[in-house]
Amino acid sequence: MALAENNFEEIKKRVFDAYKKEELIINEFREYARRLKNEVKPIRPYSVNAVSFVSSDGGDNRLYFNPATVELVRVVDSRGNQCALDAIASNSKASDLNTRVERSSPLLVEPLRKLCHDLNTNVVSLSYLLNGLGEPGKSTGAIRVYRDIIEWAVLYDLMKYREWGSDTIIVREGMLRTKSFKRDIFPKIDHLIREAYKEHKKRNITVSMVGVAKQNAVLSRLSVALELEETFHKPYPCYVQVPKDIEEKCYNFDRTWLDTLETSEPNEDGKYLYQSMGKLFLVKFGNRPFDPIWPVDIAEWQLDEADKILGQLTQDAQPGFPIPDFPMCIQKAHDFARVNGLEVDILQDILFEGITQNLSAKEKEKILRMKYLGQNLTKIRYRNA
Repeated sequence: MALAENNFEEIKKRVFDAYKKEELIINEFREYARRLKNEVKPIRPYSVNAVSFVSSDGGDNRLYFNPATVELVRVVDSRGNQCALDAIASNSKASDLNTRVERSSPLLVEPLRKLCHDLNTNVVSLSYLLNGLGEPGKSTGAIRVYRDIIEWAVLYDLMKYREWGSDTIIVREGMLRTKSFKRDIFPKIDHLIREAYKEHKKRNITVSMVGVAKQNAVLSRLSVALELEETFHKPYPCYVQVPKDIEEKCYNFDRTWLDTLETSEPNEDGKYLYQSMGKLFLVKFGNRPFDPIWPVDIAEWQLDEADKILGQLTQDAQPGFPIPDFPMCIQKAHDFARVNGLEVDILQDILFEGITQNLSAKEKEKILRMKYLGQNLTKIRYRNA
């Protein structure tokens, strides 16, 4: 029965009554928005060499020929360079990933090898979540974690092993924090990246690192309050750093997601366990009052350079297309990383060849007949319309 026919007025009353309990939260978040409004600062653009990298979407890189499934993990930078490539079978085991860091292996993933070598560990030891690979209900999540680890390996490679001739900003799509690594592994990665930053500085080159997302929990929770209080309604690019107490109110994660080296406390063994190296800013890159606001992480060790870093990012974001006022380097990397329909068809054919290579000619003919006659004819009809 339709909602309008089923006592709509009673439902409306109950919704309004429920909202009254939420009104306190709205008012609390409006107070946060007023606090942020008093701290908003203008951005002055700076020229810089901006480089980003993007992993192709998992759904675009999943190849099927039931019961076989293969996931492609592919990372491309904003200059069109392929930074990392791997293919994971649906029945792979976590231990199979360790071959990706063996120099002699045909499955070598070089950025991952460099990261594991410098950490003196293998791939599986990077994350507990990788152990779900090959297990029903956990495998998809494990591959998602593996893709994130590959992205961090590429970020590390760009920071440590690339020679940059001028000041450069490396832009990660996503925040500078992750749950993919073990809590005792992430601090080691943080240390290595900080050392790489210092090495560039010795050559009078500043290689900055930021994370930019399209959405996060803080922006989602604050969005209504920010609009009501007109926090970012400025005719110029502007930003504000989010205080820790406001950020904590918006997240339901444990502190390892929020704490960096500077804000965490050592455990009983004297070790620092945390999973973030960034501080959160809300940024409007556009010149108009209603331009979009984006969450941006700036590395903890570069907070005193936030004005310049965001100015450099603004220079890259303002020409953004098709997403307005969003870093153009990320959008370029997406264009290069995207796998189109024809490419997917070619990859599906490669998978088919792999499946049938050990079959007899008669068996291969059966599979070939099934492949084409068993397709969804309605789907093909509309795809070719």
